[in-house]
Order: sequence, then C-alpha cells, then structure tokens
Amino acid sequence: MNARRKIVLIGFGRMGRNHFRVLKEHPLVDLVAVVDPFILNAANRALIPDSVKALTTVQELKPLHFDAVIVATPTQTHFEVVKEVFSYKKPILVEKPICSTASQGEELMRLAKEANVLLAVGHVERQNPAIKKLKEVTESGIIGKPIHCSVTRVGGYPDNVQEGNNVLLDLAVHDLDVLQMIFGPFEYQSSFVHSTVKEDIFDTAHIMGVCSENISADIHVNWITPTKIRAIRLTGTHGVCFVDYMLQTCSLMGGNLLKHRPNTHFSYNELIEMYRGSDKIEFGVTRQEPLRVQLDQFILALNGKSHSLCLAPEATNVVRIAEQSLKEARKMPSARPSSERDGAIRKVAV
Repeated sequence: MNARRKIVLIGFGRMGRNHFRVLKEHPLVDLVAVVDPFILNAANRALIPDSVKALTTVQELKPLHFDAVIVATPTQTHFEVVKEVFSYKKPILVEKPICSTASQGEELMRLAKEANVLLAVGHVERQNPAIKKLKEVTESGIIGKPIHCSVTRVGGYPDNVQEGNNVLLDLAVHDLDVLQMIFGPFEYQSSFVHSTVKEDIFDTAHIMGVCSENISADIHVNWITPTKIRAIRLTGTHGVCFVDYMLQTCSLMGGNLLKHRPNTHFSYNELIEMYRGSDKIEFGVTRQEPLRVQLDQFILALNGKSHSLCLAPEATNVVRIAEQSLKEARKMPSARPSSERDGAIRKVAV
C-alpha cells in the first residue's frame, strides 16, 4: 500500500506557493506545516488551512512529526536553511540552484552524508515530459549521431532580483542539468555575459561547451526578451529534434527518416523540393506539470524506490559550471535602458 507522507514546506514566496498548491493536491501527501518569516501576515495566513501549522522559524518544527522537508526559500538562503534542517535528519528537496556557490554545495553534500539523509535538488525541467521524450528519441538513434544542441531560455525578469543572483544561477542551471542528464558531463569552453537593466546584475549570458561524445552545445539565457521562450534544438546526422519546454512538444524533421539517403541535390529548386518533402514527426507527449511529477519522484525516493530526481553532486556541478562561466566570461559593456524600456521590462515580468 502507498503510505501518505507528512511533508513540511519552508518558504512561501513565488516558488513556495507553487509547491504549496501541488502538496495540497497530492493524494499521498499530508502537508504538516509551512515555515516562513512572513507567514503570519493576514494575506498569507488566510491561505493556510487550519490543519496546517503556520510557523515563522525552523526551530518551531521540533515538536512536530514529519517525514521530509521541501525548501523553497530564496537562493541566497539555501545554504543556511538546509544546514539547519539537517538537524532533523529528514530527507530534503531544496529548490534549484542547490546554493549560491559550488563550495556551499560541497559542504551540504558533506553534511548530508554525515546525517545519512537524502538531499535532492529541484531541477524540475528534467521532469518535463517533453525532455523525457527528447531523451527517449536521442537514445532510440532515429536522429543518427547527435552533433550539436542549442538551447534558448529567455524572458521573465524577476520581480525582485536578490543580491548575488544572476541569470546564470536563475535560468542557465536548468539547461545545464538537462544537458548533463541526457548527454553526460558538460565541459565548459567559453561564455559572455552582460547587464542591461541593473549595472551590477548579469541579465544576459551565452555559454558554449562540449558534452560527452563530442556533442557541442550552446545555451543562451536572458531576462530581457519580452516573451518567454524555453526551447531546445538538437541536430543529428539524420535529423533535427525540436523541443518546446512550455508547450511540452517534441518534433523531428529529417530528409528521409524512414530510409536515410545521402543528399545528392545541389540546385536551388531541388533543395527547396527536398525541404518541402522532409519527413516531419510529432512525437506523442503526455502533458503533465513538471512540479507535480517531481513530487511523485520525491515520494518514490522517500519510499526507497528508483527515482529521477537531481541529487546534490549533479546540482553542485551545475553551479560550478555557472561559476566558471561568470569567472571566465567576456563581459560586454553595460547597456542601461531608458526609463521607458526599464518600465516595459518590469511590466512584462509581472
């Protein structure tokens, strides 16, 4: 039988409220408590059912019985909050990135081993059904040998950029995790970053690297584009696979996917006709909310079963790559926008 799990949520901001919704709706979860310094204000308290404790500090959890903890506080607080939660010796799922720095991540890995508890990280895109389909398509060999992967993740300027945060820690870590999950270790090659809105905060970045099997990859991220785009294009010797994270679609285009033939056409008209006649496959993707799928996987882990969660070593490596990118990046000149542009960016973000 599937036992219900008693879970505590720490953090009631934007991501915390998303976790709160998913936890409340899950049939195998009892939400025991929500911890947040501002949980007792009228607006927050009104959202918390009477059956759920509303607490302001982690120390207040001591008299409660619970099975696991989800930490969804701001990135710069992850290190201290997770360290404090280790005292309860309960499995932890902390929002991405694991910490602000790789050294902090390594320290949490050490403490998790010392406490003998699971430390998973909420790299939720690996639970996206379209990404799972991309992995399946890649492993099937239908696109031939993968050659290059190009990722675009843009749009959505944060409502409140906290000190120490940047577009690499906020956005690029998602795709670095996806790349290493599908293709193995990512070796950083080069990058550039620049600031558009706030002089000291990098809001645009481009990272280039190589995955295993000599698959080149580039990741472009920014908070500036006035619409959200989350997409991957994987080029192989037999075709090109296109994934839209948000629409959860995965499609493939190739010259002749059923029976590959070498391209012997060189005239313009023949090339156009060949393009028009290219095979196009739209793979079936069963759409699911990745955050809900991640919770399902967390429950599997709590029950000692096989799961697909991102664990602390993988998450720490992603932060290490982001750090290396920032350290070695070519920094472009700042381009402070006009007040109209600044306001437009914030309006779109909201």
